[in-house]
Amino acid sequence: PGSAMGRRKRTRLVGTFLLLAVVTLPALGDGADDRLRTLAIRNGQQEPILRIGLADAHGVAVTSRGAFRIVDARTGKPVWKASYDEEVRLVAEGGPREGAASIFRIQVGAFGDRDAAKAEKSRLERLVGTKGVVHHDPDRGNWRVRLGRADDRQGLAPLMDRLREAGIQGLWIAEEPAEAVTDVRIRLVDESFDSRTTKASRLAVVPQGRHPVAVDGKTYRGVVELRVSPYGTIRPVNWVGLELYLRGVVPAELGPEVWPELQALKAQAVAARTYVWRNLGQFSDEGFDLCATPRCQVYAGEGAEHPLSDRAVLTTRGEILTAAGKPIVALYTATCGGHTENGSDIFPEHSEDYLSGVPCRAEGDALATQRGTVVGRALKPLRDETGAEVTRDWALLAASGMLDPSLGPQSILEPLTGQLLRNWTRALAQLAGLPAPAGPPRPVDTLGQAALALLEETGWAERAEVLISTEDLPALLRDADAAALPSDQARSVAYLVSVGGLVPFADGSLHVERTPSRGRLIQSLVRIAESYAAFGLRDAIVSGVGEGGIRMVQGKGETRLVPDRQGFLFGLTGGKPVPNDRLELWPGDRVRFRTGDGGRIVFLELRPPVHGVTDDRTSRLYSWEVRKTRHQLEAAVNRRVSIGRLQDLRVLRRGVSGRIVELEVVGSQATTIVRGFDVRRLLDLRESLLVFELQRGTDGRIEAAVFAGKGWGHGVGLCQVGAYGMALRGADYREILNHYYTGVVLERLDPAGP
Repeated sequence: PGSAMGRRKRTRLVGTFLLLAVVTLPALGDGADDRLRTLAIRNGQQEPILRIGLADAHGVAVTSRGAFRIVDARTGKPVWKASYDEEVRLVAEGGPREGAASIFRIQVGAFGDRDAAKAEKSRLERLVGTKGVVHHDPDRGNWRVRLGRADDRQGLAPLMDRLREAGIQGLWIAEEPAEAVTDVRIRLVDESFDSRTTKASRLAVVPQGRHPVAVDGKTYRGVVELRVSPYGTIRPVNWVGLELYLRGVVPAELGPEVWPELQALKAQAVAARTYVWRNLGQFSDEGFDLCATPRCQVYAGEGAEHPLSDRAVLTTRGEILTAAGKPIVALYTATCGGHTENGSDIFPEHSEDYLSGVPCRAEGDALATQRGTVVGRALKPLRDETGAEVTRDWALLAASGMLDPSLGPQSILEPLTGQLLRNWTRALAQLAGLPAPAGPPRPVDTLGQAALALLEETGWAERAEVLISTEDLPALLRDADAAALPSDQARSVAYLVSVGGLVPFADGSLHVERTPSRGRLIQSLVRIAESYAAFGLRDAIVSGVGEGGIRMVQGKGETRLVPDRQGFLFGLTGGKPVPNDRLELWPGDRVRFRTGDGGRIVFLELRPPVHGVTDDRTSRLYSWEVRKTRHQLEAAVNRRVSIGRLQDLRVLRRGVSGRIVELEVVGSQATTIVRGFDVRRLLDLRESLLVFELQRGTDGRIEAAVFAGKGWGHGVGLCQVGAYGMALRGADYREILNHYYTGVVLERLDPAGP
């Protein structure tokens, strides 16, 4: 992979040979690249050394945990001071503070071959009489033909009309930087505001020992180059070894604290390593190999490293995926919405067979062996005297020992007593580590008295006194009788209303004059206990159910727990907890639970989201919905294709996954067809796996559109959350990779080199 420029190495694979390139910049005649590579190796970095372009800015702050040097990358000599032990800011003197100016062109096509792009440019120049350019796109590895030039989008309207009249489809307004900014120098500023301007355009930050270098607060291993970019900014470039680079990529792409499955992280490590070998030198024209953003793959440096993802990188060291003896195009997406898409339908230049769309779910037989039913206590729905549902709250209090479950659910409508409230608040104090309430039980003959007693005995009375103002009472209570209560009682009732602990009766009144039932304060008691995490609830993800109990993933490890047949089980219906005496659990289900004596589960509830049986269903963006007004849509559409007033959107074709791969956009001035990944970009949505409904006014014009979709990303290749789901149900990283990249070979690079 990469270009023919620079030095090449032949790297041996297990079972085959593969030609891989360690791509470097063309020799500049000043030895800067060789010196930077040598500095990185002396810092402990191992070949291949990568150059990762970090975010550029007008000014960049650098420091390290120990002393560090800033040297001229050409000569290796210190710049200004011999060493530094403070933060140093480097500023692009003479560069634009707001970034380089932009120009606009009309993109008329993309080609995988440079010669084909040049031929099309020449043809179109003759056809419409306007000069064009061939622009290499490092993100997609293709060549794009663009015509015209304007300082704003509107200036391209006449050319856009001529191209459409000539029958050219798929036109796209592209923004790109104007001419390169020159005569920029780097000024160094220390913490005392002393400064020095250097004539060097490439500097290197070299830490003492192997301490990481901090760039604007983020730490990176290796050496950091600071160079003047073509846009007149400072571009930090991290010179770092491949395997250490991956330690900053894997946790940034698939966070091990959120997705703590080693096999999924190993699959991510192999995909990321393969991406490097396929795309090395992608941005060589700008002085680095890969960027650190989602344009390439996210790299967050040393500060993102995590023991679990470190292990994934280490145990797959040197492994990449190949097809026909070359590294594959290892595309991956965050959440595929249950099915990946054929690569060619999203990215026309990627028609590789291994990027075929596949279901993101297990076969039925495999799922059947891992799901199971747990048995608990039968419990009918409970309501207090207002009609409010309190079943889940009652069960949680009973499971934690705060109320006596032997009294039975029917007792919640019996009158509350001061002694019973004292029993509850004492139990809460013990669970939450709070001082036990003292003195005789307080009166609870009315709701106002009961609310005040509850807050005083749990330490919340000061909240009501400080956080509820007298002026707020009418708006919070909306009840003349409640507003007429003594001030301390009114504030107590108002505060519990504000946190959702008290709800009104059907007539809108709180009926503060009545003696409350036991169930009336259950919701308030639970809100208070939850604020102290007094129930000891733990979150986990189910990985399987069998005779030995429920296998759950918690944090960095897996545990196995056994339900209690007298425990409380809650499913989800319409997003609300529903009591169940038998609850079926599937791999990937999110649950919250409490254990009692002997570690048995006494309370368990399903947590949203609950989405079918796909492997990526645990993602919070598995499904989504968004509404856009006509003005929002027209602004997004005209930014790219200039069609005037939006009149219609029509799906012409969907891919194997259901994604929209051809969309007709009808406007008052023009109609155009948008394909592949451009559909998502045009509409500014998370994914193109979606449906939509157009809302029209009485005049027939579009007023808004509602988009309902699944997934996040482009939907091609490895599904990252799907990999986690596969790992949850027992798949290893080889199975995961072979599922999402069909027909590929897992190879190991020989660390000994050629």
